Amino acid sequence: MSIVLVKPHALVGRDAELRDLSALLDGMKEGGGGALLLSGAAGVGKSALLGAATADAAARGARVLTVTGVPAEAQVPFEGLRRLLSGTGLAPGDLDGGPLRVAMSVLHRLSALAGDTPVVLAVEDAHWLDGPSWEALAFVGRRLRSDAVVLLATLRDDADAQARLAASGLPALTVPPLTGQAAAELLVRVAPDLGIALRARVLAEAAGNPLALMEFAALASRRDQELLASSRLPLTERLERAFAQTLAALPADTRLLALVAAVNEDDTIEENTRAASLLAGSPIAAAALAPATRAGLVVADAVRVRFRHPLIRSAITQAAGPDLLRDAHAALAAALPDDDDRRIWHRAAAATSYDDDIAAGLATAALRAEARGASGRALEALERAAHLSADPVHRGTWLIDAAMMAFDLGDRAAMERLVGRAEDADLAPIDRSRLTNLRDISLHFVWTGVDRLSDLAGFVDELRARDGSAYALNWLSWVGLRWFFSNPTREARAPVLAAIDRLAVPPDDPQLVTSLAMITPVERGRQVLAQLHALSRASWVSPNNLLRLGVAANAVGAFPLGARLHAEAVSGMRARGPFGSLAQALVGQATAAARLADTRLGVVAATEARALAVETRQHQWVLTVDAVSAEIHALRGVTDVARDLAAQAERGFLSAGAHPMLALVQLARGTAELADGTFGAAWDALRPIFDPSEVSYHQYVRLWALPHLTEAALLSGRQEELRAIADKLVPVIEESGSPIGHVALAYVRAVTAPDETAEELFTQALREDLVGWPFERARLRHAWGAWLRRQRRAAEARAPLRAAAEAFDALGAVPWSERALRELRASGERIRRKHDARDRLTAQELQIAQLVADGLTNRDIGQRLFVSPRTVSSHLSHIFPKLGITTRGELSRLMATREGDYII
Repeated sequence: MSIVLVKPHALVGRDAELRDLSALLDGMKEGGGGALLLSGAAGVGKSALLGAATADAAARGARVLTVTGVPAEAQVPFEGLRRLLSGTGLAPGDLDGGPLRVAMSVLHRLSALAGDTPVVLAVEDAHWLDGPSWEALAFVGRRLRSDAVVLLATLRDDADAQARLAASGLPALTVPPLTGQAAAELLVRVAPDLGIALRARVLAEAAGNPLALMEFAALASRRDQELLASSRLPLTERLERAFAQTLAALPADTRLLALVAAVNEDDTIEENTRAASLLAGSPIAAAALAPATRAGLVVADAVRVRFRHPLIRSAITQAAGPDLLRDAHAALAAALPDDDDRRIWHRAAAATSYDDDIAAGLATAALRAEARGASGRALEALERAAHLSADPVHRGTWLIDAAMMAFDLGDRAAMERLVGRAEDADLAPIDRSRLTNLRDISLHFVWTGVDRLSDLAGFVDELRARDGSAYALNWLSWVGLRWFFSNPTREARAPVLAAIDRLAVPPDDPQLVTSLAMITPVERGRQVLAQLHALSRASWVSPNNLLRLGVAANAVGAFPLGARLHAEAVSGMRARGPFGSLAQALVGQATAAARLADTRLGVVAATEARALAVETRQHQWVLTVDAVSAEIHALRGVTDVARDLAAQAERGFLSAGAHPMLALVQLARGTAELADGTFGAAWDALRPIFDPSEVSYHQYVRLWALPHLTEAALLSGRQEELRAIADKLVPVIEESGSPIGHVALAYVRAVTAPDETAEELFTQALREDLVGWPFERARLRHAWGAWLRRQRRAAEARAPLRAAAEAFDALGAVPWSERALRELRASGERIRRKHDARDRLTAQELQIAQLVADGLTNRDIGQRLFVSPRTVSSHLSHIFPKLGITTRGELSRLMATREGDYII
């Protein structure tokens, strides 16, 4: 009986899948690209489809780069990328550093390659690719719009692989079993002489799985009916049993060499034979592979060996049994040099019980992996170290530290796994408390306020005694933001402040400054401001610490400084990561922009922040940036969008129980009412932020909201009520030194003064240091000009009103600009606003246009925005027509425009 090999171009029953793949490849002709993940059960035909697609791509003239994942490859960060991109000119250093930097290096390299020839990336068994390589490829795949690059990959349909697929955000195609008709046609092609009864048996057992059908047909052709008699085993187990039966007939040396190759992530024959010889206790040569090659289990050349199908690797390891499998790992560990991190991993796989020496080695390897940017590998090492440690203190500490690392990276899946393991661990009370807070803050976004942080002082003291001041401070800075938004009383803050003072850390430690700003922004506000101004001039501060300092600046109301610190943090994190923290930095930048009414920066930062928060599954930042975006859109006058975003954020905060954060929602709603000119409604929306009996009350956000409340009071005739509210805030503002509080108080005093003292107070307020507060200066000038006009001093009113209108317009606060212009026209000056062409741009187009104006190249811009240079070029092709320009020089001049956009 003959068995016929079906070539990829003659795939049976896959017309629909082949059409989808062909359509994706067609896009390369127009300079576009994309990604498609082929998902399905083992043996269903994913590899055959991938082979057909790569053959098609090669026939079209594309450059095809391939790599196959192996189970142990996750032990070597970026090894998959190294093999995939070998020969493409990628420098060795391009795969060093943080994950974000590596991903951008790969994206730019592929974009450059595709400029000459379309590129197809074919990844076989992506579920076994090392984590850092997969994350980088998924990052690239999400950005293949304007480059002739196509990413194709195959994944199994098990839970882990499907989680990887879902987290990737890439389009997927589920490859189903063959239909009955297609399966019958394939069986006729591969085994035309099979009898009718046995044919029916093979079709039933295979259940539409092409590999199963072909393997069973091959067995049936050898009259090996016993294997076909079992119909209760799962499909993959049936296939593995078939491979194992073939393996059992091979010589002992062949089986040992095949086993070592199956558990090794390196496919070089020299390394595998060296380890196999150690396992056997006698030399084993490469010639021992010949029987496995003849049996169709492996394909080998003079240098490398690979398995014909992933199930063969699985069958070999299952057939070996646990003892022999551990011996194989031990042999590989012995064959590797001490400085190869794979050695500690194989030692860990060979361990039969707790081993604190191996656990400590893994923890050290985790530090090395983290230092070189392989954070995913570091997470895995810490988790494995926890598993092998007999010390419950180390075990819990490593699991929770790894979960915090996953949070900073924005790796939701890793965090869920680590938190789940920590939940089942025998944790010390202090680690149990850390875990609870970690879970509530970062995983489920369950708002408990300070309820679970009520003994934060004792907690900090205990951590300090057990692990040291630096460790305690790290945790304190982690929970600080939750404390800030929980309205703790002064009495609750006092013991925590005392515990902070007991920490043995330098006063300029960025984590200390941030913790003081979060925990006690009133009592230590002036101290924080002094340290912030000193640290903001230091050159040694890292991007992560710049983020911390930016958060601190926002917390104490120093929003101009917060905007600068967040901008510097964002710039640093774009180059080095971490990706998850970058989302938070962008949220902080958008928050500062909202406070300063810099709507163009705000909409750009908020849009990118939301996309990153969604991409990294950080739900808490999605909600926060929605609330901030609502205010930014209100300032722009897009109040319908603002109200929708506010309602969306409100639903999320209510669901989480994060009631104090509703202050951000009311702030956005009040701003929308101001933009629409419904000033009484604006007062009603903002007033609850100042009322302790209201659910949206917030003792710190009320300082942020005071300028808006002042404008609402002025324009709705509620000056007396405003004065009463402001008087209660004076002690808080004086004690804390809050910059936004001082700016707001100057505004309040001017607009609530009687006519006989108003001029002096307006003049005094405008003499205040308002550098960095253009919106508040413009608001004062508007109110001052309006007061002058009401005093029948129209000529004097025009200069402040014109300056106010120009500043509002430069900031993109269109409703305020229009209101100032109406007041200016009422003073007798004939003027109208000229439309700003920049408002036609989308958020990303606006961002790219500004970066072009700053003199950056397309490559530089792509590096900052995590897109390829060709994507930047594609955006510019839309930006130029929208703005009515044709050159980068014209764009630079237009983006530099800040004043004079008026026709008199």
